[in-house]
Amino acid sequence: MTPDPETLRSLRATAAASIPAYLEELERLVAIPSGTDDPAGIERVAVAMADLLTGVGLEAELRRDGDPAVTGPTLVGRGRGVRPGGRIVVLGHLDTIAPREADAPRLSIREGRAHGTGSADMKGGLLLLIHALRALRDVVGAAVPSGDLVVIGSPDEEIGSPVGAIAIRAILPGASAALVLEPARANGALVAARKGMLQGRIHVRGRAAHAGVEPERGRSAILAAAHLAIALHALGENEGGIPGVTCTVGTFTGGTRPNVVPDSATLGIDLRAPTAAAFARAEEALQRSIRTPAVPDVTMHFEPAGRFAPMERSAATDDLLATVRQVAGPLGLPIDAVATGGASDANLAAELGVPVLDGLGPPGSGMHAADESFDLASLPDRIALLAGTLLALGARRGLAPG
Repeated sequence: MTPDPETLRSLRATAAASIPAYLEELERLVAIPSGTDDPAGIERVAVAMADLLTGVGLEAELRRDGDPAVTGPTLVGRGRGVRPGGRIVVLGHLDTIAPREADAPRLSIREGRAHGTGSADMKGGLLLLIHALRALRDVVGAAVPSGDLVVIGSPDEEIGSPVGAIAIRAILPGASAALVLEPARANGALVAARKGMLQGRIHVRGRAAHAGVEPERGRSAILAAAHLAIALHALGENEGGIPGVTCTVGTFTGGTRPNVVPDSATLGIDLRAPTAAAFARAEEALQRSIRTPAVPDVTMHFEPAGRFAPMERSAATDDLLATVRQVAGPLGLPIDAVATGGASDANLAAELGVPVLDGLGPPGSGMHAADESFDLASLPDRIALLAGTLLALGARRGLAPG
C-alpha cells in the first residue's frame, strides 16, 4: 500500500528539519578512518551506527565472523512492526576505499555538496536510513510500522564482502525485498542491474638466470605476465572480445634486479560481466589464458580475492521499482533506474534470489576518489523516498519472486 500524499509530504518536512542533525552526525562518521584494512576504525563506525539504530527502537548487534585483527565486525539491526507484513532487508557497508595510512578524513561543505572520504559511499547513505527511520517514527508513530526490518552493515564490501557475505547469506534468504544504500547516480537514478565482478592475483613463476652470461637458461616471468596482460585486456568488449565484459590488469609487479631474468611476477586483475552467461565465458577465457602461458616452462596460478555474481534486471526488480515510483510521484520526484559496471552487496542479494533495488543513497559523484561528494539539496526528498518505500514494502505480504 502506497502511503498517502499527506503522509509523504510530512515525511519530507520532517526530513528537511533534521538536516542540521544529519550533517553533525555525518561529520562525526566521516572523521572516523574506516578503510577496509582498518578493523579498529570499522568497529568505531559499527558502534556509532548501532547506537543510532537503537536510538530509533531497533535492536543491534555486532557479529564477529572474521579475524578481528584483519576485519571489523558486521552490524546487524532488527526491528519488528506492530502489524504483519513483509521482511525487508536494508544493506549497507561500514568500510571505505581509503587505505589505513591515509590522512584522517574530514567533511567539508562546498557549493551545496558534502565532500569527504566515504561521504557518499556510503556514510551518507547509512545516515539517510537513520533519518528515514526517525521520520517514520515521528510521522506515523513507529520506525517499523509493519513487517520486519533487518539492517546489515558489511565491514568489507569494498573488497567483495568476504566477511560481510557470511551474515548476508545467513539472513537474507526468504526476505521479501532488499534495498541497498549505495549512492544514487549523479542524476538521481537508482541502480537496477550491476555487473558481476571477479578480482584476484595471478602469480607467475619462471626461472631465474644471469641476464648477461646465460639468459637462455632463464624463463622470464615478466615476459609471460606481459603477454597475459595483453590477452586479458583483449577479453573486453572494447577490444573485440565478449560483449559487456571488461578485464583490467590493475597492478603488475615482478623481478628482483635488472641483470636477472625474473623468476616471478604478479598481476592484480578485475574482471566484470553483465550477465551470468557472459561471466562464465569470460572466466573460462581467463582460465584458458592462465593454462597456456606464452613462455615455455612458466607456470601460472590464480588466487581469487573477491567475487560477485551479476545482478541482472528482472521482473522482481521492476516490481520494486514500480513501488518506489508510486512513492516518488506525490513527492514530485522522477525516478529512473540504470545498469552500472560497479558491483555491490546487491549482487549477493540477486544471487540469493531476493528481489533487490540499489542506489537508495543520496545522489553522489567521484566515488573512490579524493573529491567524493553528494548533493545536500537532495536529502529531504531522498529521506522521504526511502521512508515511504519502507512503509509501502513493509505493509506488503509478498513480492514477485527473484
